[in-house]
Amino acid sequence: MAKDMLRDRERGEEQAYFRQEDAKLIAKLRQKAQLSEIAHALAEKLRADEPALLERIQKLGVTLDTGSAFILAPLVEVAWVDGDVSDAERDTILHIAKQRGVSPGSADYRQLLDWLAHRPSDEVFRTALEAIRIGLSVLPPDESEQRIATIIKACEDVAQANGWLTELLRLDGVSYAESAVIAAIRRHLAK
Repeated sequence: MAKDMLRDRERGEEQAYFRQEDAKLIAKLRQKAQLSEIAHALAEKLRADEPALLERIQKLGVTLDTGSAFILAPLVEVAWVDGDVSDAERDTILHIAKQRGVSPGSADYRQLLDWLAHRPSDEVFRTALEAIRIGLSVLPPDESEQRIATIIKACEDVAQANGWLTELLRLDGVSYAESAVIAAIRRHLAK
């Protein structure tokens, strides 16, 4: 009987801890906090709920100092769809990053520059989407859908960054390959 009471108490404390970590992440997302703050809250959630995923992220070389770049990985994936990253795509991603608090010269910024110069592995992209999806799962469905729409809009902005030549060659400014990647990102995040 005493063992059951202790086990129930332990489960209750564990559930309270998980709810507390979810609440921290929700607060950061709702505040539209800097990406670094969201990355820290997401890391704490993963440490509590998904330690294996956090370990995979760390094995990819992602740290708390580069967590903001990791959250922007879907944009980098869209930029690389055509085999290289144009200056316009690069500038668009760096502009979005700056708007979300990534400072030039920071570890996040340097990571983005590296990923824009040298394509990251598909595992970086897959793992980033998985982590983002888990982070968004703490939100109510309407807020989660809104965040997904914001991510997709940023991906579309990157895809359309090539300007008039892209629009001339592709009616909507987005290639079929880019559209397919953006659709896959949307599907994965909406799971």
